[in-house]
Amino acid sequence: MLLKAILINLVLLGVYCTLITAGAAAADRGFSIAIVGGICIAMHVGINIIAGLILLVMGKGEAAKALLISGAILAPVGFVSWLILLSIFG
Repeated sequence: MLLKAILINLVLLGVYCTLITAGAAAADRGFSIAIVGGICIAMHVGINIIAGLILLVMGKGEAAKALLISGAILAPVGFVSWLILLSIFG
């Protein structure tokens, strides 16, 4: 369950980073990555943590642990990928 949650979250991170980069015009690409990418990563991590806490309260320990650890892994990976994309296209 843990590996599955981590892989799904990392694939989603790659998908929306690709969509933000490919979907923006060349002149606005840095702004799109800075604003939209930061918001998407923050919301993604927040949703994982909130869902993990809700599952923890409901008593589903394994799923809660998987989402909380996945959110903890996604935060630094997402931040570093956001900084890399920002330095390339910004």
